[in-house]
Amino acid sequence: MTIQKKSLISTLNTTKKAIVASTPATGVSTGEVRTNARGLTRATTRATTRATTRATTRATTRKSLRK
Repeated sequence: MTIQKKSLISTLNTTKKAIVASTPATGVSTGEVRTNARGLTRATTRATTRATTRATTRATTRKSLRK
């Protein structure tokens, strides 16, 4: 086998190891990761909306009571 072939095989093995190392932990599929991310986004959106609504309501109420 030539040095070029050995180098190519070594590079491919290194790449394969890197791909295996970068995949999610066992038992966690990419679908689960996406679902968790969606849930987090929904929760953040809901919390922000609720907080904004409460703050606006309080400010409006206080402003009207000051008059």
